[in-house]
Amino acid sequence: MKDAAKFNIEGVTPFVDPTTGSGNIFLMPDGMGSDGKPFVFLVEDPPHKTRHKHYHHGDVVYVYTAGEHHIEGEGTYRAGDIRWTRAGHAYGPETTGAEGGSWWVISYSDPLPIDVVESAQSATVTTPTRSAHGLPTFERPYDWAAIDRAVADEGGAIIKGLLSDDRIAEVNDDIDDYLARGENGGLPASGSPTYDAFLGARTVRLHGLAEKVPTTRSLLADPELVAWAERAIGANAASVLLNAGELIQIGPDEPAQYLHRDTDSWLALARGEAPVLVNAIVALDPFTLTNGATYIAPGSWRWDNGRQPKSDEFARAVMNAGDAVLFRGDLIHGGGENASTASRRALSISYVAGWLRPVENSFLNVPIDTVRALEPRLQALLGYAAHDGVSKRGGMIGLYENGSPTRILEPT
Repeated sequence: MKDAAKFNIEGVTPFVDPTTGSGNIFLMPDGMGSDGKPFVFLVEDPPHKTRHKHYHHGDVVYVYTAGEHHIEGEGTYRAGDIRWTRAGHAYGPETTGAEGGSWWVISYSDPLPIDVVESAQSATVTTPTRSAHGLPTFERPYDWAAIDRAVADEGGAIIKGLLSDDRIAEVNDDIDDYLARGENGGLPASGSPTYDAFLGARTVRLHGLAEKVPTTRSLLADPELVAWAERAIGANAASVLLNAGELIQIGPDEPAQYLHRDTDSWLALARGEAPVLVNAIVALDPFTLTNGATYIAPGSWRWDNGRQPKSDEFARAVMNAGDAVLFRGDLIHGGGENASTASRRALSISYVAGWLRPVENSFLNVPIDTVRALEPRLQALLGYAAHDGVSKRGGMIGLYENGSPTRILEPT
């Protein structure tokens, strides 16, 4: 992302507000949540226009430039006023004054509104239109050939019951114990304000799970997951590395994450039929439309750069605890908004081609004495193995003293 961007309505074609059928919206082409920039658009409403009670996926800032805008329960906003509203906060109805109204809308999450339908007996929230369809779902015993085809065709699939109830409880207890010690709060501290906003101010993230949460070790090196990753990436690499093993705990009121591809970490890489990175997000809590089930745009790895998903092009990874969603890292996706009162916890495990530098620096996150006690498969995933590309008419990468990195793990 550049350090500055200019937005101007000249040359921007307005379109009618699809939620009401009147008024104009000027959507800035350079402000559509791309390259780390926020969504930016201008709204011009006619006199006495009313919108129903609704809320938004993310926090939204309104900068009023003309007319009046009355919101029930809040008051009237006029030119020069600035209004902020939190993700998931339902408000309205809202009505413009006798001269209409105009305001800029700025949000780091797609500000698509969600109507709130109320009756005399109850109030319910309609399902977001960004939940158009699901992903192929598989029960145990897993048909891995069919799962491979689903990931190749759709880009993703859900496998049910990867973890038993006992394993879920064991891992959650281990995470709770670590967080209770307060050694690492897990909140963003990358040094980049933009990247920290992307990670989420109300989301706890932990790397170095093999050290901090020992019960995750067998999952990071799960034979079925690693074999799936090796098959998916195999056309591009002779081996895979752990790109990141991450706790992601989305807190209440966290807005939807900025939509992205994980392969954006390596912008020079072209997308092709075979991915260089795959993800497994394992639910440790139920994933619901309310608490932040992941947004995924099936097939988006085939799209041209810059194309954003339409509302009906999303799937949601709605899952029970213990289920996992598997998908290519070059799919457009993002964590959902958590409009519930509790955190939503998951483990995100991603594997990358063995010749790429992973996002997580496992050499620093996991002490070498810990690595020495791990099983060989996990040692290799953490980088203590050379990538041998000779079989693909390439060379070797990651050598230690011109030999295998496992030599450093041997007793001195």
